[in-house]
Amino acid sequence: MSESQTRLEQKVDLNLLKPKHSLKKSQLSNDLLVVLKARVAEHPSTYQLKLCQEFLLYVCKIVEELVKKSDGINKKELVKDLFKQLFNLQPPELQVLDSAIQFLFDNNLICKVARSKKVVRFFKKKVSLLF
Repeated sequence: MSESQTRLEQKVDLNLLKPKHSLKKSQLSNDLLVVLKARVAEHPSTYQLKLCQEFLLYVCKIVEELVKKSDGINKKELVKDLFKQLFNLQPPELQVLDSAIQFLFDNNLICKVARSKKVVRFFKKKVSLLF
């Protein structure tokens, strides 16, 4: 640890300083990208997945579950950023991706997991822990 870092930690409690507004939004967006990359990394990033609508729908549903309306993050841009980082997409490919996401949204294919499914899964976990 450098001398300036130790001096800074002695003088100021950095936990009291919280990012606000656009800095908080960009930090949250970055954190979500890290989580999404880890989840999507389970699948091989091949050329076929870049064009696979099922994979795109899977990623969109994960984003739908993770991002809250109060976060103020554009979900479509988050998915596009993720695909750009995973597959090194070029602008024409991003336009195709944008229209594919819009198609999924327009046809109500992107939806959250029903609460009833979440409740059933919760109780199954609790019951399995008892036995």
